[in-house]
Amino acid sequence: MSKKPTPKNTPVPEEPVKDPHIHISASNDLKLASLTITSGRKKIVLDLNVAQVADLISGLGTVHQAMIGTEIPPIEGVPFTPVRRTNWALQLDPETQGSILAFQHPAYGPVGIAMAPTDAAKMAHGLSLHQQLNAATLKASGPAN
Repeated sequence: MSKKPTPKNTPVPEEPVKDPHIHISASNDLKLASLTITSGRKKIVLDLNVAQVADLISGLGTVHQAMIGTEIPPIEGVPFTPVRRTNWALQLDPETQGSILAFQHPAYGPVGIAMAPTDAAKMAHGLSLHQQLNAATLKASGPAN
């Protein structure tokens, strides 16, 4: 007894993936990324270009934001990787009458932080204090090298 071929345009039933393992790596020429999903003996490999990787990152960010809900998790004590070299710009935020700090994150793409006027003022004050501390430290100890 042979299996009937599935006619075109017939949806294939979805099987739940149990305990998936996800791995992503860049090709040697850095033009593609290979996304591999394995579950048991099943393996799916997707080759993605840079635009598709950016779309995946954006989609995952949107899903993550929906999953954590509207409560903003605390930042104190959370490890992070600082972005040291990037393009950034300040823009007016018509919605809050505040400011938006927009920058290119090397891993996640364009990011914008909207600040109400009071938050923008706090940031400006904090940056000013940091400049004063850095100047005082440099004056007291001399150049680092």
